[in-house]
Amino acid sequence: MTDEEKAGQLTQWTAQQTPTGPRVVQGGEDDIRRGRVGSILGAYGVESTRRLQEVAVEQSRLRVPLLFAFDVIHGFRTVFPLPLAEAAAFDPALAERSARAAAVEAAARGVRAATGG
Repeated sequence: MTDEEKAGQLTQWTAQQTPTGPRVVQGGEDDIRRGRVGSILGAYGVESTRRLQEVAVEQSRLRVPLLFAFDVIHGFRTVFPLPLAEAAAFDPALAERSARAAAVEAAARGVRAATGG
């Protein structure tokens, strides 16, 4: 692994949100092929993530898979209050239910790693 590839594995891109969903910037697949990207935050959906993953594992020199993550601390499609606001309710079961609902929604859209603050 070259120094550039090592640095690339530590590089996280963000997907751009468009009216039809998230997408990676134009030319991004070339950077993935060259090992300049290790993870992508904000990308979801089977078609788009599979395409990018295929580029990483089939067309790059090292064939290292990408890590896809999405920030679901407030929910995925259903938006919940800030965790601090949920904590102010003094109801841990409420926070657990909203976190579970966000996880189910995100998993249904292909998110396999979710960040939370």
